[in-house]
Amino acid sequence: EIMNLMIPKPDIPQDIAQNYKQVKVQWTEQLVAKQQKVTEEIKKETELLKAVADARRQKEVLEIKIQERILETEGQKTISEINNQIVKDKQNNLADIAKYAKDKEALGNTALYTSQYVKLQVAQSLANNTKFYFSGKDSVLGGLLTKILATKK
Repeated sequence: EIMNLMIPKPDIPQDIAQNYKQVKVQWTEQLVAKQQKVTEEIKKETELLKAVADARRQKEVLEIKIQERILETEGQKTISEINNQIVKDKQNNLADIAKYAKDKEALGNTALYTSQYVKLQVAQSLANNTKFYFSGKDSVLGGLLTKILATKK
């Protein structure tokens, strides 16, 4: 039975040990450089994703603002159309009222200005005058009086 076994550590020459340490350092530096490169790529991708997200957000905000402007413009257009219709209806109503008044006045005048009424008014107008100068029914005034006061047989 073996109780204790002792193996001596080999002696590595100094120049080989130095080379080994340099290789290890270079290898570690390469790993660090690779990791830094990966980290930089991840940071760049993150920045790109942030920029894309910001651009999308700005685009959506711009679209919402454009929609608001369109709705506001359409609302103003609708209000303008309603106001125009109100003014048009008001003017039509005023014109209808004026036409109705003229029609009623014409109808009243037709009933009022009968031949007897016209003769009475002419007679009253002539009664205020004290002098008449005309020469028979061939004159302007004589012809007019003959037409107005003539009784139809």
